[in-house]
Parts: sequence; structure tokens; C-alpha cells
Amino acid sequence: MHKFTTYMVSAALISAMAMGVAACSEAGSEDPVAVGGQTTVATEASQGGAGGDSVASNEYGFTYKGARVVVNTDVTGPLSQIDEEPSFFESESCAYQGMDKIYTFAHFVVYTYPAGDKDMVSSVELKTDAVTTEEGVRIGASREDVIAAYGDGFTEAGTVLKYTKGDSVLSFIIKDGEVDGIVYDYAGLKTA
Repeated sequence: MHKFTTYMVSAALISAMAMGVAACSEAGSEDPVAVGGQTTVATEASQGGAGGDSVASNEYGFTYKGARVVVNTDVTGPLSQIDEEPSFFESESCAYQGMDKIYTFAHFVVYTYPAGDKDMVSSVELKTDAVTTEEGVRIGASREDVIAAYGDGFTEAGTVLKYTKGDSVLSFIIKDGEVDGIVYDYAGLKTA
């Protein structure tokens, strides 16, 4: 794993914990969820528990060993298809009834938030170059490879190229002309 990616994961977890504590202590705060290691506030769309195949087909998704993981869908189906045991972390949600959960596999991490009796995917982070996006881009690919695979319909913020499709945002963190991080996020979430 790249040193920068390790740093980003550590920073994201520290940020999530700090923001989670702040979210729990703020009066009037509603629906904070962990997204890519960041605590944000969910819109009403996340409460509906979308997750049918028609929704998933209109979103960016990450496929691993035949299991397709898509943001704002129930994580139960995809995780049951993966024959690897992830490390697991959960903490009491500040605003939801239930637990925010993090499933860490060897090559990627899945973040979820509770919605009723479901665990909905809020974010997927690719950690190593052993996995690719569905379009074949991996950590270590060039910025030009990203644009060749996804086109020029991105927004750029600093070193991050962001592509939006449906309710999903696919972000490529570029360092020295190469992809150093890949994150899928649920676009229906707004920060507090």
C-alpha cells in the first residue's frame, strides 16, 4: 500500500472519530453517517433504503469476486457473496438507531450507515493496486488512464478528479500524475 494511502486512511479514521464526537454533542444535528471516513449529514433520500437492481445499474459500482457493491444500497447481499472474512468495526450511531459499520478487506474498505433494519453502503475505498474499478482503473494508473476510461466529464478539486453518476461520486486522488486513492461515495449526503 502506498504511504500516502496509509496516511489518508489513518487521517480519515481520526477525522471520523473526531467529527462523530462533535456530531453527537451538537444540538439539532441530524442523521450523521460515516462516508469515506468522514461524518456527514444524510438527506431524506438515504432514509428510503434504495437498493434495487435498477438503482444499482445507474450508479458507479465496485465489483469484487462477482459481488457488486454500490453506494446507498444494502450491503448484506454483496458481503455474503465474498468468501473472505473482513476485519470489522462498529460504533453506535449518533443520530440513527443502530450501528455505523466498517468492513475492511485486504484490498478495499466498505463503510455503512444504519437505515431501519438495513446497513446501507455510504462509501467504498480501494486500498491497493490489486483491485480495479469496473472500468479497469487501479491505484498507480495515470491521470490520462482515468480520463481515457471515464471521459472528461469530471470536476476537479485540487488533486481529486470526481465523476458523478446517479447518486454515486467516484473520486480519484492524483499524486505525481498517478492515482493514489479511489473512493466511491453516496452523493445524496450533505455535510452539516
